Amino acid sequence: MATELELKLMVQPEYLKSACAFLDTFCEKNSSAQDTSSKSSRQATLDLMNGYYDTANALLLENGIALRIRAVNREFIQTVKTRGSSRVGMHARGEWEWHVDSDGLDLTLLSEVPLPKPLQDMQWSRDLIEVFRTDFQRHVWLIHYKSSVLEVVCDEGEVSSAYGRDNICELELELKSGDEGALYEFAHLIAQQVPVQVSVVSKAQKGSRLKHRRIEFPSKPNPQDSLLSFAEYWYETWLVYWEAMFYLRDEALLQPIRSAIYQLKQCVPTELSKRLEALDQCYDSLFKVDREGLLERLASKPETGIMMLSTGQWLNQQLDRPA
Repeated sequence: MATELELKLMVQPEYLKSACAFLDTFCEKNSSAQDTSSKSSRQATLDLMNGYYDTANALLLENGIALRIRAVNREFIQTVKTRGSSRVGMHARGEWEWHVDSDGLDLTLLSEVPLPKPLQDMQWSRDLIEVFRTDFQRHVWLIHYKSSVLEVVCDEGEVSSAYGRDNICELELELKSGDEGALYEFAHLIAQQVPVQVSVVSKAQKGSRLKHRRIEFPSKPNPQDSLLSFAEYWYETWLVYWEAMFYLRDEALLQPIRSAIYQLKQCVPTELSKRLEALDQCYDSLFKVDREGLLERLASKPETGIMMLSTGQWLNQQLDRPA
């Protein structure tokens, strides 16, 4: 079992080439390093075909489990991912992988996974069906940044099921070794060059919502909880609404986004609050110009991604401090 720590970034299709070009340029500049073991490089591009399995009533999803078979380069890989722990905008999950002989599931391998109690009797295994697919092209870069090693991938394709389709267009930064702060620092470099935004929606969640059309929001803290808990909540609410706005193509969701930012401003230090206020004013000016083309104008603004990353990094720094 490996623990996967990654930061996912939304990118609109029109900016995908720019994101890849930035990563290629970074690798070219880094190629002059004398130590070949610390050179950043572009890796082989992969065509990934993935079938996700669950019961008709989404029992695995409800218990935080994603089960898939991936076909890559004529090999098959069975993977289980768990919901894992919340890292405020980052994904920290348990992951188990096995090479298998075909595109059929080998459920005996799940004996290695600490399944949640409702799944331990394996009765559900008789009712498994392929509930959706994700098929995409993956561009891969191995990035040496400061004292850390990151794998950065750019995924472009679609998720599909009997209930519809949705685009996949995203960057994922996964920490291979070193300091997790490098995820945010390198993501900042990308966001300063290409309009990207932090995403907390996995491919499995994208596939599931094709049927249910349900947007998953974080749990609201209790009134007696700390100010930091409320900062986490409003930050993740902002991220969820932002992704939903583009998924549903509904610019009216800018209003709850602005409401979440207003609440978040009350929970963070003054300097960060002022920067969030400036972002909100930017949204206000865009909203007043014309509703036509509003989503495209919002997507083109690098300020959103930069502030999402700055806020997320600050929140994670607070959580890492000893009590």
